[in-house]
Amino acid sequence: MNLDNQNIRNSNVQDIFLRNAILSLLDILNREIIIELVRDGEIEKHEIPFFYNFAADEGFMKDFFIQVPDGCKIPIMAEGNYDIMPRGIVTLDSFQIKSGDITNKFVRGSFTQQELNDNDQKVNKAYSARLYSLPMSLKFSSKIKCDNLNKAFKIMEKVIDLFYKNKVVYFQYRGVRIPAQFTFPDTEAFQKEYSFDYTKDQRVDVSFSIDMETYFPSFNEDTVFYKGNTIRQIGLNTKLEDTGINLDDSFIDQDHPPSE
Repeated sequence: MNLDNQNIRNSNVQDIFLRNAILSLLDILNREIIIELVRDGEIEKHEIPFFYNFAADEGFMKDFFIQVPDGCKIPIMAEGNYDIMPRGIVTLDSFQIKSGDITNKFVRGSFTQQELNDNDQKVNKAYSARLYSLPMSLKFSSKIKCDNLNKAFKIMEKVIDLFYKNKVVYFQYRGVRIPAQFTFPDTEAFQKEYSFDYTKDQRVDVSFSIDMETYFPSFNEDTVFYKGNTIRQIGLNTKLEDTGINLDDSFIDQDHPPSE
């Protein structure tokens, strides 16, 4: 999934780590949670739309579905008061750095970023810097609203089948391709608990949790260099001390250019 770093109008929603991580979860849910319903004797496939929690602040929700990365599957938003059934709601509850899993930070990592060349055209350039990978755990709570119990059962079958496979996806942040693994959280005796709420309007709410394991790439800005700067050959230039007279001026590698 690529973000357009030169889009000034939407710059406030670009390269936000937690936002991109949430979008990766919504992407996999909207692609994988599809149920079959029989209507007029024919089997139809129905995609279950998943949204982020609409209880957030108004400005965030207006921006959340703006400048979505290419190839990321999310429901099409429409203005007005409407109630899609069934639908899924995802909420980020907490995140933490897993300090016990931190390893050596003295490694170099690569990333790409878009820049304008001399012709004011966007080009991708590769850079390298010292990288400190911070293991991170994100915890999500999910709720699925259904208009009947049969649909709720079918949806949960798909959810269980998806997350027991320990699904791994990738998202981008600051030009880095970051892996993320989604699983169900473990409880005692490896039992999974799901709660069903029956509301007054005869609808069914199914609640469950999702854990996400990923890492946050922290680059040392003082060690950044352009990866296009490479040493192709090594030259030897020997001068006589205090005279400036050249004693030797040649390439010491075997594939040196021919003498002129």
